[in-house]
Amino acid sequence: MTIMGLGDRLSAVRSQAHLSQEEMAQRLEISRSAYQYYERGQRDLTGSLLLKIFQEFDVDPLWMLEGDTETGKSRRHDEVTQAYRKIGLAVEHRISERRLAVTPEKRWDAIDFLFAEFLNTDALVGENHAPDTRRIDSILGLVA
Repeated sequence: MTIMGLGDRLSAVRSQAHLSQEEMAQRLEISRSAYQYYERGQRDLTGSLLLKIFQEFDVDPLWMLEGDTETGKSRRHDEVTQAYRKIGLAVEHRISERRLAVTPEKRWDAIDFLFAEFLNTDALVGENHAPDTRRIDSILGLVA
């Protein structure tokens, strides 16, 4: 079963790179005829080909498969961006509420640490989908 729109997204990547089908096939290290099957949507991309597209053109593989948001970005990208913003705002809010003196570098260290933890476990999100202030406070205790 082929993924709907995959060929169109592949064609969009090629067009954005200003490449012919032959040049695109060469960049992906496949034959032109194989490439044409992919672009016509008659064949799904392999995992190794998705990886090659990512490496060569910096295109999110999830976007290639889902194609649900703006060019080159997946739904997960938007969710991650919103989570990073939410964590950053929560850290800023806690610093302000607690009147802590935190250097900009340490502030970003705390945000980056909490975000990495979020990506690995979603542990920062409480029942109301807001960052857990107790966890933020414990991290701020290390940097303040």
